Amino acid sequence: MGSFTPSPPALQTPFTSPALSLTHRVVLAPMTRMRASNTTGLINPTAATYYAERTTQPGALLISEGTTIHPRGKGFPRTPGLWTDAHAQAWEPITDAVHARGGTFFAQLWHVGRVAVPSLSDGQPPLSSTTAHLPGYHVSFGAGPEEAEREAYVPSHAMTVSEIKEVVAQFAAAARRAIEIAGFDGVEIHAANGYLLDCFVHDNINTRGDEYGGPAVENRLRFPLEVVDAVVRAVGARRTAVRLAPFHVLQGTGDSDRVATFGAFAAALEAKGLAYVHLVEPRYDLGSKEGAFSGCIAREKVDGEGMGDRTIWPFRRILKTTPVIGAGGYDAVSAAQAIEEGRIDLAAFGRYFTSNPDLPERLFKGLPLTKYHRPTFYTSGEEGYLGWPQWSEK
Repeated sequence: MGSFTPSPPALQTPFTSPALSLTHRVVLAPMTRMRASNTTGLINPTAATYYAERTTQPGALLISEGTTIHPRGKGFPRTPGLWTDAHAQAWEPITDAVHARGGTFFAQLWHVGRVAVPSLSDGQPPLSSTTAHLPGYHVSFGAGPEEAEREAYVPSHAMTVSEIKEVVAQFAAAARRAIEIAGFDGVEIHAANGYLLDCFVHDNINTRGDEYGGPAVENRLRFPLEVVDAVVRAVGARRTAVRLAPFHVLQGTGDSDRVATFGAFAAALEAKGLAYVHLVEPRYDLGSKEGAFSGCIAREKVDGEGMGDRTIWPFRRILKTTPVIGAGGYDAVSAAQAIEEGRIDLAAFGRYFTSNPDLPERLFKGLPLTKYHRPTFYTSGEEGYLGWPQWSEK
């Protein structure tokens, strides 16, 4: 077992905003676990236990695993959906279990865009800003024998304006189901990590010549911001959040001026009165070997993307009134320091939450942490998913 240093008081300080009323600053990060039905997209019933076990204190904030808004937006096996009322109804017992323990629960809305492959998206080519596709192979993680998990990426379908409008409506419909049927307290729009919305933002991917692309940053932001506005109209600004990863280097993202592009994105979001903006720290995206799905995807060094001069501070200074969640390799001390500096308001933790359901208490008290088990991150069944003991049970 490993351990973090006991946290300074910042992590244990309550946080209140127009959208959130929390008793501490530790957030369950969105983590893909691949336990849903691969045929129907219905969330697994055992997720009620999984999320409830991680709601160890009233007033905690949890963000769900990515939930796909449409079959064509599915990028990995056994990931849950929210494109029908039946999907939302399957989520209702899970949100009830979190609420019974006093938690606040946001659903992450996900469309993977060009990261999809035909075998996972109804045989159709993936959607993107242009026809450019990722090099190499898609890895499905846990779908079967290793050799069966690799599938070559294929050229994308460059979305038409009418198709863009359709996906905007799909995000809004999924958000409405999440709130009105599933019972979530809010939704987090996944606009990061090279997925659909993010590949419209980066100028090295989005070379369109219409109002949704090209060199003008306002054009490249148009589609993501239309999604945000549609979700706000559907469920309200205080129930809407956005995840960004300005320094992400996997999956082909390489904007020529990340700070300016995402600064403009942050400024547009600041004006909307959202529940929060979720930012990934650059030291994590540029240098970590623990990134999302990095067990099988090589992280390449990008020229000019040094970590020393990279920070989320430019975006925090723009997001003056919008709460900011930070993510990316925090321990108790570094998370508390980021909060004390004002760089973030809340700190999201992922991998160690898989193996320590009572992670907030362990961080607060400096208790030893149980090491996570990467081989069971994306497998099916309960092994590595349920059954991790709390400290009081040891």
